[in-house]
Amino acid sequence: MHGWVVLGRGIIGILWVAWVAYWLVAARHTLTNQRTESLLTGASYRILLVLGIILLAYPGYRLGPTNPLLWPQSAITVAIGQGLTIIGLSIAVWARRHLGKYWSGRITLKVDHHVIQTGPYAFVRHPIYSGILLALLGTVISIGTVLSCIAIVFMFASFVVKLKIEERWLRAHLGAEYEEYRRRVKALIPSVV
Repeated sequence: MHGWVVLGRGIIGILWVAWVAYWLVAARHTLTNQRTESLLTGASYRILLVLGIILLAYPGYRLGPTNPLLWPQSAITVAIGQGLTIIGLSIAVWARRHLGKYWSGRITLKVDHHVIQTGPYAFVRHPIYSGILLALLGTVISIGTVLSCIAIVFMFASFVVKLKIEERWLRAHLGAEYEEYRRRVKALIPSVV
């Protein structure tokens, strides 16, 4: 494998580590929870997420008969992957910063919870998930293996499960205001999904 491919993938890894570090620091500044997911609810989406992370991070780079490359590795595929990863992580950070104290890594309702409809939330209801999925797509493009593609499917499924539970909670808690927002703004991709 060419040095620039290894370097490009290394940069993507550094981007993810920096993003996780920011996420952990920012998690300390949130409002009190009014309602929090149960252990079983959390497991319903976290198991899929962890399986995806394992497939992507550990064996995703190891080539072999059970994990062949699906497309040639080149400076172009790695650059596209880096670009999408940077854009996706930036969207997630923008959304996280805009959500502010209402953010939680778990499914929760915060005290005084209300509908956020500005910033990236004017374009999609779940821009953090949109950004992370875009960044994951970029990472998978830069890796290009069967297991990395399977990993993103697990992670996408995880976000869909979590999103559906969150939507149910928000609709029940916020009522007509959230229903109107939901009718007007798509969940993950502006004007599409």
